[in-house]
Amino acid sequence: MIAMPLKSTTSEGSLADQAYRFLEEQLVTMQLVPAQMVAEKDLMVASGIGRTPVREAIQKLAAKGMLQVLPRKGLMVTPIRRSDLLQIVEARRVLERLMVVKASERATDEQRQALRQLALKLEASGDNLQAYFRLDRQLDEWLEAACNNRHLVQALAAMHSQCRRLWYLHRQQLNLPRSAELHAGLARAVANADGAGAIRALDEIITILEQLVAGLDVLS
Repeated sequence: MIAMPLKSTTSEGSLADQAYRFLEEQLVTMQLVPAQMVAEKDLMVASGIGRTPVREAIQKLAAKGMLQVLPRKGLMVTPIRRSDLLQIVEARRVLERLMVVKASERATDEQRQALRQLALKLEASGDNLQAYFRLDRQLDEWLEAACNNRHLVQALAAMHSQCRRLWYLHRQQLNLPRSAELHAGLARAVANADGAGAIRALDEIITILEQLVAGLDVLS
């Protein structure tokens, strides 16, 4: 079941950006179910956004592996596969270590202050699942901006979406306050230019992801 339009609450930016953020959240929270066939027109209705921006968002999500465009059939939500996620988490551990170190070195004063504020919000999120997921995405965005390496950001972008979907799949078993604490620690370490501390926090987060992948049913 696709949720009602969220157009009035989407972030600022172009309509294509709004469409992307809306659809990415639908995919991550599995309101668009893995392996489900969906039509472009249904995504337009759900988002309240027109064909061209939605089509741009679809292309971006397809490039990140969240949607599959099937000729003459339509769109399919990419299934969750253990084999894919094992490779994603393996690559993410290495690439994201580089990102958090560079973010620790290169963040501006404004970015460091924003990361400190974000850490406080994460610690206060408690068991609020929706707040946690939106703050987690904000953390990714601040780290991406702070690392100042667009090639690294592009390489990690798809992995972040896939991993957020994995977090959501295990939401009932997840120790949400602990996860929020680890993400807050990562944000604060980067804000304090503590690259080694950022790597320690990141490694704990990735270890949890590895455990979640290990707990998946084998789909392929």
